[in-house]
Amino acid sequence: MLVKLLKHEFHQTGRLFLWLLSIGIIGGGIGALITLNQDIGAGQFLIAFIWNTLLVLGASVMQVIGVVMLIVSTNRSLFTERGYLTFALPVSSTELLFSKFAANVIFMLLNIAEAALLFYIAGQNIARLISRLGEDIAERMGMGDIQEQFGDLAEMPTVGEFVTFGLYLLAIILVFLVLSMMIVLFTLTISHVRPFQARPGLWILVFLVASSVFSYYVVRILTDIGPRFLVPLNFGGALMTGDSPTLNVFVGVVMLGLSVGFFFLTDWMLRKKISLK
Repeated sequence: MLVKLLKHEFHQTGRLFLWLLSIGIIGGGIGALITLNQDIGAGQFLIAFIWNTLLVLGASVMQVIGVVMLIVSTNRSLFTERGYLTFALPVSSTELLFSKFAANVIFMLLNIAEAALLFYIAGQNIARLISRLGEDIAERMGMGDIQEQFGDLAEMPTVGEFVTFGLYLLAIILVFLVLSMMIVLFTLTISHVRPFQARPGLWILVFLVASSVFSYYVVRILTDIGPRFLVPLNFGGALMTGDSPTLNVFVGVVMLGLSVGFFFLTDWMLRKKISLK
């Protein structure tokens, strides 16, 4: 039954996100056509620069819209009239919560991946525009080829370095996203517990902020304490620093531990404290 529930959640969430992801693809495609595949003249420089700047802003706004859409959709499917059907399904609250969590995390990852692609396209476009502008200025001033003047300053990272950084960044985003999604699900659930049922919209905001602040300080406190116990794991006897892989893994484990705690607390509230009667 869990498989069917997951299919249902991915289908419903996919329908919700389809238009948002489509807007990003269309916007990125237009941005690429404007500046990557054309010779931008002086008269087109400002238009291309503005478009790619708007592309960056649009990608940021889409992230906010995606989060709001997930919160509203999850709230409606659990705690409004649609929730009667959801809770009537022959599944446990744990399976119900896991299906919501999995679908939300996957589609937020897709949303983040699309935003990263748009940032990359816009960044490449803007860099190319500025490079062309610099070459024009250098040529008019008799400075020669700007690549010869500043070539050493623009060394590109190797493929291995790029892949390593990408995987490291993906791991950070995934851990942060897991904790954020559990905070959202916890917030939505506790805001509909009986003492807070009158104005769940207000309590959603209150608990969202409170849970985020609580999680931040828990991670910060444990990060300050953690190095004392992790020093033996740091080969060479060097002091722990913010760039230490060991400390970064420790922070990730703490955040995942918080996520598990929020998960079981939310599951307990769904079983013991929520009533749609």
